[in-house]
Amino acid sequence: MPAIRHLPQFLACAAFAATGCASTQLRTADDYDPGGTPQAQFDKGAALCDKQAEADEKVMGRGPLDPTHSTYNRMFDACMRASGFVRKPPK
Repeated sequence: MPAIRHLPQFLACAAFAATGCASTQLRTADDYDPGGTPQAQFDKGAALCDKQAEADEKVMGRGPLDPTHSTYNRMFDACMRASGFVRKPPK
């Protein structure tokens, strides 16, 4: 039984180690190149992707419990790529 008593601490450390190198920032329109798209159209597309990513994050149940925002970022990236936008290289 002593090993089971320390299981929550072990899992918390493992989760932290697994996400320690991941980014903790949300993707935004600033991470994408609008190309030849007019700015107003680009902003509208990014706002729609933001709403879709937020809704997906709620459905997946991650939200504030996911410090890497992986669910949000994955959906935002997919939506922006589907809209024809290319992500800027990391700085």
